[in-house]
Amino acid sequence: MTNQNLLNLSNSSSIVTGAARGFGFAIARRLAEAGSRVVVTDIKLENAQQAAKKISDEFSVAVESCELDVGNETQVTEIFAKYSKIDYLINNAGVFSNFVLENLSSDEFDRILRVNIKGAFLCSKEFARINQRSANGKVIINIASVDALNPSCVGQVHYTSSKHAVAGLTKGLSVELAPKGMRVCAVCPGAALTEGAIELVQAGAPDGIDIKEQWAGIAKRTPMGRLISPDDVALAVLFLVSPMAASITGILLPVDGGISSQPLEGYTN
Repeated sequence: MTNQNLLNLSNSSSIVTGAARGFGFAIARRLAEAGSRVVVTDIKLENAQQAAKKISDEFSVAVESCELDVGNETQVTEIFAKYSKIDYLINNAGVFSNFVLENLSSDEFDRILRVNIKGAFLCSKEFARINQRSANGKVIINIASVDALNPSCVGQVHYTSSKHAVAGLTKGLSVELAPKGMRVCAVCPGAALTEGAIELVQAGAPDGIDIKEQWAGIAKRTPMGRLISPDDVALAVLFLVSPMAASITGILLPVDGGISSQPLEGYTN
């Protein structure tokens, strides 16, 4: 394969969950730019439609959209029945919140796990099922977090638990699906000021957490000296689905400016 074809995805199709904004939108945009036929999904149909139109207008390509609650097994089954010829599944849909343990309700714990891990499981299961006879070259990318590697801050017990589970799901799926020709990897983003993160910071947090103080020091603790951008994550996904990563599976790829490698004593800057 020549260099000019290594990032040419023109003969492929992709589904990106939670793609109306943030990491998901950036990923869908880069996949479309590389030529993949993209399906943008979101729990709110109008938001998915708007995102798909932005990408379609920018690159003059057809981008489809649909409503999808990834924690709803019936909806997931219906979506993959409709889009049965998909090459790349990007499990991006995710939710987060900040609660110290004493204020963390079981309902909130369940809400986070329902989307972050159950949703990734349901979508992966259906994707694998529809491709069981022709899985060669198919790829699942789970968007995890640096919290899949280590807890990032106070107030994230539920979120950190869900992302550790995504890490386990990634490795388990990679072992089971590799003999069929399907690759499974995870991208672990560091802190980024996505729309959701901005809303969280502006809203403040429940008792026991100074959320603005949490975010204020992240860039200073990051060796590269900045927060990551959604496009940083999108480019990592683009690499992992491309032929350049043909022998890579089961990995957890940090995209975090080096913060997960920060030394235990002192900081690099």
